[in-house]
Amino acid sequence: MKKITSAKELHEAIEMLEQKKTKQLSSLEHQFTDFYESLKPANIIKNTLQSAFSSDSTKKNILGSVIGLSTGLLSKRLLVGKSVGIFRKFLGAAVEFGVAGLIAKNAGKIKDKGAEIIHKIFPKKSNHMDIESSN
Repeated sequence: MKKITSAKELHEAIEMLEQKKTKQLSSLEHQFTDFYESLKPANIIKNTLQSAFSSDSTKKNILGSVIGLSTGLLSKRLLVGKSVGIFRKFLGAAVEFGVAGLIAKNAGKIKDKGAEIIHKIFPKKSNHMDIESSN
């Protein structure tokens, strides 16, 4: 800042600092409003879900985990059923977590094999259509 030598320069400097103060105060109010909005529970949940599903690898991991857990629960119900004994409950939990872990770790391979089986059962008829349309 340059040296002030007259009353006019002093008034100009004061005016410039007051404008700077007004801009900074406005910016601070805007930042506070944004911060306050981000702390609302609905916005916290929304932002958390957006960040959780933002990357493809995260989506695959979550999908694999969900498939694994649901398969684990299903296998527990099928193999053990509703058990009364402590041993059967323990066995059911072991089966559930074992299957869930196995499915979650190999979700990509299982998906590929499932797609392969579906394509074998329901083959595409596009080659047949292409031959007919070319005639």
